[in-house]
Amino acid sequence: MRKFLIVALCFISGSSFAQLRLGVKGGFEMAKFFDKGSDQQYFSLSNINTIQAGLIAEKDLSDYFFFQSGLGYIQKGGFKQFTGQANSGTTSTLKLNYIQVPVNIVYKESINKQIKGMVSVGFYGAVGISGTEKGYDQTTTGTNNIDRKVQFSNEAVYVNDATVVKPFDFGYNLSAGIEYKKFQFTLDFSRGFRTIYPFGTTNFANQTLGISVAYLMPWK
Repeated sequence: MRKFLIVALCFISGSSFAQLRLGVKGGFEMAKFFDKGSDQQYFSLSNINTIQAGLIAEKDLSDYFFFQSGLGYIQKGGFKQFTGQANSGTTSTLKLNYIQVPVNIVYKESINKQIKGMVSVGFYGAVGISGTEKGYDQTTTGTNNIDRKVQFSNEAVYVNDATVVKPFDFGYNLSAGIEYKKFQFTLDFSRGFRTIYPFGTTNFANQTLGISVAYLMPWK
């Protein structure tokens, strides 16, 4: 996470302020777990509705290419449903809250005098700040409700009454959309490189798909 912040600050500070635009960004996401190859396929995975909001910075690299970064709050996670292929399992919604820094390269092409098409690709680093898991455990003796807080740790240890998740998430970003005057409207996709659980045979990574709008103004 610290490396992403350093890269973003170096790009921004290396440009003239006349080329820099700052603004705000927000949107709605569909978050879902991506199975990176769990040892057993005991769950079906579905989307949950989440949000993102934060600050955005953009600077010119050329007439067509731009560097874009920022600092945002984003929700991730997903719904997993136990499929009954084992004697016990969990059906729950895990919602994870992160502070995230993206590092993207954006390409823009004019469609007409006021509208530009834009696509971008890049990476993100995120640090977990809070989360919850709600649902139920199905066991051989019955069903137990789940209402737990998330505890972030890289240690492979069980914590009573908590769901343990890795504190850092890294992955890639893709987006496409249009720019109209000071507004940017985009369809955004991201997927994590690493699994979210520090132990166990369930290898889930974060994935999001959503729409967002950003408003940017020149920094003078």
